[in-house]
Amino acid sequence: MEQVKLARGAFALLAAALLVAGIHSAAVRGLADAHYTHARLVLAPSAKAKRPPDAGELAVARASLREALQLEPSNPLFVEQFARTDEMLALSAQWPAEFARALEGWREAVRMRPGSPYAWASIALLKVRLGELDAEFYDALERAARYGPWEEPVQITIADAGLAAWRRLTPPAKALVIADLDRALLRQAPEIRRIASAHRNFPLVCAVPSLPPRLAAFCVKI
Repeated sequence: MEQVKLARGAFALLAAALLVAGIHSAAVRGLADAHYTHARLVLAPSAKAKRPPDAGELAVARASLREALQLEPSNPLFVEQFARTDEMLALSAQWPAEFARALEGWREAVRMRPGSPYAWASIALLKVRLGELDAEFYDALERAARYGPWEEPVQITIADAGLAAWRRLTPPAKALVIADLDRALLRQAPEIRRIASAHRNFPLVCAVPSLPPRLAAFCVKI
């Protein structure tokens, strides 16, 4: 009987310890999620207005994301969002060192979530900015198109990267970019028009024989 009582007491202590650990773990996750949500809310106005966030917005968002990562360093959503802010900083500064740092962040993101089209699209764009049209670039471009063909931000990133590097792309990559442009025109014609006007290479796309009808019609109008 005494052994039974001891066993029950040990079980009760273990259950209590597990309960405390569970409560603590849930509290940590909740606090981390709160920091992550705050960062997204700070960046939401600029995303809605389709403009880069200003320095103040980026600083606040990155501070919140650092807090989230300290609490949950292995959360892929937090890693991906922090890599995105690294990319925003790099694009605003236009410094190769910043592009390289952002690229490392996205590499970590795809190691954690290899099926994320956003991460692969950003890798492709940063590789273009660094002038590195190597195997990693082509792999990233293909995976972005494969995993997120109808994700609108992915479409725009592929279009941006593809048009910037058009003269150096392989024929299969050009076909991939053409297909992406054609899909994006369904809902994002103004954005494609903006990107097309920013890249001198777009007339070369329009000169490709046998374009999809939607893209061919767009080329006539632009």
